[in-house]
Amino acid sequence: MFQPQHSGLYFTDAHVQQARSQAASEPFRSAWALLQQGRQLDLVALAQWQAMRYRLEGNEDAGVRAVRILEQDDPSPTPGATLTEAAANLMTWAQTFEMVRDHPAFTRPADWLHRFAGEVDRLGQQGDGLQVDRLWLNALNIAASVVLEQEAPFMQAVEVFKHTIRHDVHPEGYLRLAAQGPRGESLMRMLLSAQALILTAEIGLHAGEDLWAFNERGVSALTPTPYLLYYYYYPEKWRWDAESESDPIPEMDRFSLEPEAVQALYRRHAGLWEMAQHHAWSKDRQVLLHELRPVYDLWGGGLVTLTHGTGDAQRKRFGLFG
Repeated sequence: MFQPQHSGLYFTDAHVQQARSQAASEPFRSAWALLQQGRQLDLVALAQWQAMRYRLEGNEDAGVRAVRILEQDDPSPTPGATLTEAAANLMTWAQTFEMVRDHPAFTRPADWLHRFAGEVDRLGQQGDGLQVDRLWLNALNIAASVVLEQEAPFMQAVEVFKHTIRHDVHPEGYLRLAAQGPRGESLMRMLLSAQALILTAEIGLHAGEDLWAFNERGVSALTPTPYLLYYYYYPEKWRWDAESESDPIPEMDRFSLEPEAVQALYRRHAGLWEMAQHHAWSKDRQVLLHELRPVYDLWGGGLVTLTHGTGDAQRKRFGLFG
């Protein structure tokens, strides 16, 4: 049943209440401090940050600043951006809009929605690209369907997600088609593919379709996360860097993967770990999150620790099974 909740693409009022009620305990305390401290941000990131301050803090002035950026800035992707980058950029704008769409200063939201819908349509006409591009375009489609309140494209995006889980995610955790593309970048493509699935599942959940619960062959949106977690600590052991899906098993990577670069990549896209932990607590993910928190992930919705952090109560609840 299609029932979008216009709080944020990835969170509801219940998430906000949890962040407020547990503000004195970790990981929320550090995340609140970061939100109030601020960061050096470009325009789209600044709009998202100010919108978070409005939705989470109730800061009306921050909401006005986010609305003014939405009204004045062009949501079109940067020239030369990849399909994944362009889709992620539009999803960031969509998340920002969702957080402030009810702000009284937003007097002409229909104008922004018209521009946004046009950019989504234009991007969809550029072709599918690599699998990582297709997964991010599908994540954008489900996000756009919520923002624009369109049920048919929402259900279509749900079916694409389910097809991916059924056919593309191996039970061991990797996505074979993510091997396609330039050598030396397959770990990045695998990580971004997993993030797109996680974001799609979270958007779907808050719009009436529990994609987290979708499971076939023992495979779900969570399946790639343990597989990828290992390579944060041991990137030199990454074995999949094929140029096509024809390789039946991973081949040894001819390129070195510097630990600092890999860990920086994981940090930039750490929202997927926070969201995964929110839905299925594990000791291994918790160790990683202790290193990465408070998680700020521009493509993953912003300050994700604040909206999806797992506090002491959840650790106790899941600890027997972690």
